Parts: sequence; structure tokens; C-alpha cells
Amino acid sequence: MNITYTLEMNNPHTHFFRVKMKLDGVSEERTLLTMPAWTPGSYAILDFARNVRKLQAVSESGAQLVVTKKDKSTWIVASSGTSTMEISYEVYADEFSVHTSHLDSTHAFVLGTSVFLYIEGYKDQAVELFVSPPPEWKISTGLEKIGENRFRAVNYDILVDSPLEIGTHRSLFFEVDGKQHEIAIYGHGNENETMILNDVQKIVSSFSKMFNQYPFKRYVFIYHLVQEGGQGGGLEHLNSTTIDIERFSFSPRDRYLDFLSVTSHEYFHLWNVKRIRPIELGPFNYKEENYTTMLWVSEGITSYYEWIALFRAGLITEEEYLKHILEYARYYELLPGSAIESASDSSFDSWIKLYRPSPNNTNSYISYYLKGEILGFLLSSRISEATGGLKSLDDVMRHLYEKYKKDGKGFVEKDLLSALRDVSGKDFSEFYSRYVRGIEKIDFDSEFARIGVKIKKGYRKIDNNEPAEKSYMGLFTKSENGKIIVSSVLEGSPAFQAGINAGDELVAINRIRFSDLFLKNIRDDLRTIKTDNPYIFKPGDKVKVDLFRRGMLYTLEVQLSMAPPEYYEPILDREDKTSAIRSRVILG
Repeated sequence: MNITYTLEMNNPHTHFFRVKMKLDGVSEERTLLTMPAWTPGSYAILDFARNVRKLQAVSESGAQLVVTKKDKSTWIVASSGTSTMEISYEVYADEFSVHTSHLDSTHAFVLGTSVFLYIEGYKDQAVELFVSPPPEWKISTGLEKIGENRFRAVNYDILVDSPLEIGTHRSLFFEVDGKQHEIAIYGHGNENETMILNDVQKIVSSFSKMFNQYPFKRYVFIYHLVQEGGQGGGLEHLNSTTIDIERFSFSPRDRYLDFLSVTSHEYFHLWNVKRIRPIELGPFNYKEENYTTMLWVSEGITSYYEWIALFRAGLITEEEYLKHILEYARYYELLPGSAIESASDSSFDSWIKLYRPSPNNTNSYISYYLKGEILGFLLSSRISEATGGLKSLDDVMRHLYEKYKKDGKGFVEKDLLSALRDVSGKDFSEFYSRYVRGIEKIDFDSEFARIGVKIKKGYRKIDNNEPAEKSYMGLFTKSENGKIIVSSVLEGSPAFQAGINAGDELVAINRIRFSDLFLKNIRDDLRTIKTDNPYIFKPGDKVKVDLFRRGMLYTLEVQLSMAPPEYYEPILDREDKTSAIRSRVILG
């Protein structure tokens, strides 16, 4: 069967794409059309069929064909007696995120899984796409170009894994090892195009040195500069990525590192998850959840490399990297969920927990991004220690990539353990049982001692003096319409014992208005969620907390306790023999 898609956007301000599918060589009595329910890389059911309307089919003679609904995302076309037909439908696209498509008078962003139907039984069929954009709009995509606004994909998976940015966006170009990269930027903020171009190229080069080869012909970075407080994030694709970032993220430096780190993360997915992938993640079942216990590898180890690459690219210092990983260790130890759910179970539960968090997530769940990044660090340090500083996790990733190139198949736990053993000469089964499938507490002091790093723990200075102790209630908060709302309460904390609930609006503490004065960032790189910081009180003090709950005013008494440390700081032993191990872990 020959399949050709035409994508039209004649009135972009209405947010409707119009799609036409021409099918030649139809032989079935019934043709089944399906719209995916999710998109690879985003493990949540989004039911893209909800945005489809006016679906109809006509034969080569122009006769209307009967179309009926089979289920929420599948249509049946009565195609008996016709070998050629045209399917047409509209897609509403007014949700601006990396996981959805968006169309308005300023641009079009096309995420294929949310726009293009597929023919059941023909996903492996090559397809062509013709795009009809408004005048003066250009197209940036990783798809193979075969003519003016014409593209080809070897199958449906490639078509929908190649997003398109269409509009008047800016494009920057660079080459590394003969491979062209495009940076497409939609929107404006405080960006410096020259700096972006230079630094993204450095990140690309650092991964080129790690793998010594590129698995693509051409790569496209699509950046959407969105409003402050807008939905950010990134989504990886086989030959491109889409990243939504707040438009004023390019200074000061700590904000700019957010931009660089997500860029690094999504680019590393070229190898880890798009090629080195859990066996359950391909070929994709677009109709329902695709469960795997290995997202701690696909996402968590990718998070480990996103900051390692910044150091290797010369964009951060060794101390900055170590402060970053220690900040994650501190946060991991702060969360009660780290003692409840394993990395394997966290991966499996992503469909119902990571993308659909409840206020109790902090107490019952640990993100496979967070745990996976920590596990990546532990694995690399142990490999380096076992090989006398000769090898690291880099060698394991190269080993798994070579496996993929040979068989094109995903990996299972057995393959990962085999790669760890082949590289290090050491059996990691016990490690896996304790820290991946299990929830054994991680001794970070001893783990960092392996690479010659001591951990100093303490509190942020007040008036240039570091306090010996600080108090806390154990709250995470968010801001909603100028109100401070409790987003979660740490199990076992003073607030938990006092009965403060998620959803409560904090009004005052000891008759002092509750404001940012009593809050601090929950993590250095996470600014939308804050934790309580009643620094003017001491551990053991009893305070009155006024709050609104479902419109009613309550006053609860909370007995403050000693706050967990606010920072973990690295102290390096540069003379110890472990410095060689540390160098291998970080430098590869």
C-alpha cells in the first residue's frame, strides 16, 4: 500500500490542522485507522483521538465510504470494492508542550503521534508527507527531505518520531564531525544566539568523543522559549529533540545551566533510549501503556550524563559537578519515598505516579530520574574502582550500543548485568538486588569516599554565620494566585504529626504573615516548589500555624524539630590514589 499524508493549516489562528491521507493499493474489506494514545518518551496516556473531528473517507470515484468508531482511538472504514481512497480529518492543536502539537497565527509545532493516524497492519510501510504552510513560513525537521515541503519516512515510527517546527523561527547551524545540526528557536527572551551556538556545539562534541560515531545524518534542536512559569521540559526523538524553556533562562548562570543541562540530557537520548533501549520500548504499542522496569537506565542514567557532559565540555567545573550530584543525594535522603519504592518499581509505575503525581508521592514514590542518576554515579565509581581507574560507565554504554548495532534489539536486565560484568570483571547482581530492585539505604559517605570525596553537611549562612542548627516543619509548598499552598507533607515530620494537609493555604506562623520569608528552594535547580524555612525559631519551639482549609480558618500547633542539612558540600582529596578513580568517573 502507498501512503501519502498532506498536512494543511489554512487558518492557523483556529488551531485546526487538516490532514489528508491518500491510500493506494487497498485490499482489505475493512481499513482500520488509529490515533496513538501516548507518545514515546512521555509515559502518560494522553488520548490524542480526543482532538480529532470531521473524519471521513471517499473512494477513488468520490463516493463517501462508511466510517464507524471501533473504540476510543480507532475508526473502521468500509473499504470493500475500492483500491484507492482518501481519508481526511481535522486535529485541534492548542496545547503548548513538548508532548502535544500546537498551532496558532505565530507558528505550528507538529508532534506526529498527536496528528497522524496510522493504518493497522501497515505501520512498517514507507510514507510520504507534504506540508502546506502559510506563505513565508519555513519548516525545520529531522525528516528526510525529498522536495519542496515534501518529506519521506521509512515507516510510521520514523514519521511520528520526527517533529516539525513550522513558522518564522530563527535557525542556527553547525557541524561536528561532518554531521549538520540545526538549532531552531521559536520565541524571544534574553538569549544570546552566539553563546547558544557555541555551547550546544561543545555538548555535542563531548558526546561525539564518548561514542566516536553519530547514529543519524542530520539533527535538529527545536527550542520553544515560553513564558515564565509555563510548562517546560524536553522530549527526545530519533534525530531531533523539542525543548520548552522559560524565555529568560539564559542568565544568570545558574538559570543558563538549566538550559544547557536539558539540552545535554535530550541529546544523550540519541544513544540511550532511542538506540540503547529496554526491549519493551519498541516496536511501540501506541494504544496502551508500554511497561518496563528499566526507565531508571533510560532516563536516570541519561540524567547522570547530562551534567557529566557539561563538565567534559568545559562548561562547568569539577566542583560544580560534585555539588550537583551531592545536591541530588541530599534531596534523595530528604524524601521518605526513597525508602519505600525501588528504582525498578518506580520505572514500572511511571504511568500512574510520575506523570500523575499525588500529594503523597514524596512519601511513597521516588523518581526514576533521581534514583537513576544516583545509581549511574554509583555504578561508574564502582566500575572505575574495580578496574583501577581504567574504565567507567562510559564503557558499559558503548558495550550496550555495540549490541544494539549488531542485533537492533532492546536490552533486558540480564544484558545490563552482563555488560557490567564484561566491562568491570565484577558481578553486579548483589548491587542490583540491593539498590535497583531493592530499597536498601545508600551510604553516601562511603560511596563518595570511593572517589576521594568527603561530604560536609550543614546549613546556609545567616548574617554571614553558619548556624549549628535550624528548625523545620517538613512542608513542600507551591504558589497559586499569590497564595502559599501546601503541596505535600513529609511523613513523620512535625507538620505531619500536627495534621497539616496538602492543599492547605498557609496564612501565618505565630501571627506573622506566612511569606517567602519562611520559605526556601526545595532544590538548587527546582524553583517552583519550596520547603518551609522558619529560621527565626529554634528546634523544639512550639508555634501556631494559621491556615485555610476548604475555606475554613484553622490554627494548629506544631512543635518544630531539627531540620535536615541544607547543603552537602564536596571536600576533595587530590593527593589520594582515589583521585584517578574520580577522574575516570567524571572524565570517562
